[in-house]
Amino acid sequence: MNKKLIALIAILTLAGATYILGYSTFFTVSSVEVIGSTKPINTGITKGQKLARVEPRAVATKLEELDWVESADISRNWINGKVVVELTPRTPIATFQNRVLDSTGASFVPQGARPSGLIEIQAGTVEDARKAVTFLTELPQELNSTLTVVKVRSTGALVLIMENNGKKIELRWGTNSENELKLKVYKALIALPENANIKRVDVSAPHAPIVK
Repeated sequence: MNKKLIALIAILTLAGATYILGYSTFFTVSSVEVIGSTKPINTGITKGQKLARVEPRAVATKLEELDWVESADISRNWINGKVVVELTPRTPIATFQNRVLDSTGASFVPQGARPSGLIEIQAGTVEDARKAVTFLTELPQELNSTLTVVKVRSTGALVLIMENNGKKIELRWGTNSENELKLKVYKALIALPENANIKRVDVSAPHAPIVK
């Protein structure tokens, strides 16, 4: 078999494969399943569309433009023609100006009802709000679970509103530094019987805390 014949067979094989994948009635989309969304969404993929013309990266990029979507993964089954669109929604951890924020500081509107119990961030700018989110993600769960409000002062100092045995405590944290020491000081102070009715704790200087 000479080289010209081999080249011709290769070209015909490639052309046939291209036709089957892109133009024939074989390998078409039989169904589209969306995972991770509570509401119908437009994926841009239609039943009967050629599977080869479904571009996973392009579809994923388009869906990730939805503010509540953290990531999208598209898979095609070449045997049964099924396309699966798997969406990973953002997880809200706080609120800021009537919107919710995830752990990256991204602002979005959740698909369903806003979850209750989210920490409220009060800040003058979006940038300050994102700094508060960074602070929240570094806090241990034992403190996060009793935290209701994070205020960011214009100086960058943080003020936390805590719930302790049904009572509110204003915790003046100061800058986002020495957090482990500040937490130990705060826990030690509220554990003292004489501090059962305190309303304010200042640990901005953890070696010289103030209780009122």
